[in-house]
Amino acid sequence: MFNSFPTWSVLLIYVVLAGGIVFFSTKLANYVNALDKKTKISGAFIGAVLLAAVTSLPELFTSLSATILIPGGTGDNLVIGNILGSNLFNLAIIGVALVIFFRLFAKSKVEYKTQYIVIAGCLIIYAIIAYGIIGPNNIQPILGPINFLAILIFVVYGVCIFLEPKSKEGDEEEEEDPLKELSVKQVIIRFAIFSVLLIVTSIFITFATDAISEQLFNGDDTVAGAIFLAIATSLPELTSTFVLCKKGNFNAALGDITGSCLFNFLIIGLAEFMSYNASLLGGYSATYDSAIIMLVCTVVVLLVLGVIIIINQLAQKKEKGESKIRYAIYISAGVVITAGYIVFLVLSNI
Repeated sequence: MFNSFPTWSVLLIYVVLAGGIVFFSTKLANYVNALDKKTKISGAFIGAVLLAAVTSLPELFTSLSATILIPGGTGDNLVIGNILGSNLFNLAIIGVALVIFFRLFAKSKVEYKTQYIVIAGCLIIYAIIAYGIIGPNNIQPILGPINFLAILIFVVYGVCIFLEPKSKEGDEEEEEDPLKELSVKQVIIRFAIFSVLLIVTSIFITFATDAISEQLFNGDDTVAGAIFLAIATSLPELTSTFVLCKKGNFNAALGDITGSCLFNFLIIGLAEFMSYNASLLGGYSATYDSAIIMLVCTVVVLLVLGVIIIINQLAQKKEKGESKIRYAIYISAGVVITAGYIVFLVLSNI
């Protein structure tokens, strides 16, 4: 759609569309937060499932539109780059937040069981995706254009959601309803309107990224997807995470980020079933190096995140107060997590 436009105009369109995604996603997050206050839905479910799903809508519709609307199979490669890059960028957001808000993280009440379940689920799905991308076609469960590894992704996601605690921890602080002038029905209507606007914007930014890929990256859709499309579709997580961390609510912030990573895998599964020409996973045709680097970097980052969550849990159980050593560990972990994304950007362009 935008391939014939001058490069400067494509970049301008991209910036405008990315701004629209931030605005619409922020509105949606506010309405989800209002539903949390107005209904009996638990905060954990809102953060790790509903809010994560809402902030992942851009990834969902950009990826599906890339699979369906972009010809020649290049859209499939864009999907892989989008999802793997978005997850790595999302985790980098938490890394930066740890560096800035390390004291608040040390005091924050985190639903540890939820985080362990989600991180474990993400690691299992990364192993499934790695096998789908790297494994030879003759030893993969492919029938026609569908790789049945996609079904395993859905199963792992479903098990994680089933195992996650659904009730609130008793000591959660209740906040005043930010949209108390609106009824539940009014909130739902506004939510639906902004969802449609977000969907339309997400579809258009897919075409803008495809044009950027051709004009600036010589058609390397994996790198373009991991940089331009992944960053644009991760902007909602960036905004909401920093707002929540500033308030000391690392529980909701971690739930949004790790929950978004888990939800994003469903997108690869859906795209697999909607990729009519060939298997998305088994037929991955872009440069393997970019995808492998993203997979390795993200697994390392997830393991580091899991370790510092364990450290924080043990410290809070022992009721330890201020600790410069622990603060240094959190800051160092934040730097390593953030560096994961930077390492990918550097290595993928060598």
